[in-house]
Amino acid sequence: MNEYLIAHVGHTIKDHEHITWWRPDSRGYTICTHKAGVYTELEARSICTPSGGTCIAVPKDVAAALALSTPYYRRSNGTLQKLYDGDRHAPVPNSRVAWSELSVAKLDTGRMAKPTPIAPSKSRAIYLPPNLLHEGRAV
Repeated sequence: MNEYLIAHVGHTIKDHEHITWWRPDSRGYTICTHKAGVYTELEARSICTPSGGTCIAVPKDVAAALALSTPYYRRSNGTLQKLYDGDRHAPVPNSRVAWSELSVAKLDTGRMAKPTPIAPSKSRAIYLPPNLLHEGRAV
């Protein structure tokens, strides 16, 4: 059985660092792929088909392969701070490359609305390799 995550093209605007995903049971949104809802093909089609392309269903493994580590940003004093509160995150950058790969892999439910990726110059996210992380904190 194929499993899908649903990316919300319409809620991922050009100021957002990461792609917005539907949460489980269609209850809200998250930037984190491992907190996103996992849907069957039938469920994904019923959600995405009437959306006019503002939602797309992508295979879970494709989204997971595009996900990066918890994002940080550099503070004015040079230290790193998490971009988002909470534990570890696995976001997919709101980039042209990511949207292109998601578009190729998406479940065919009709047209896809035009994504609005963040300009590379506007992105603050810094991704650290796992060996530089200690319990979700930069070391």
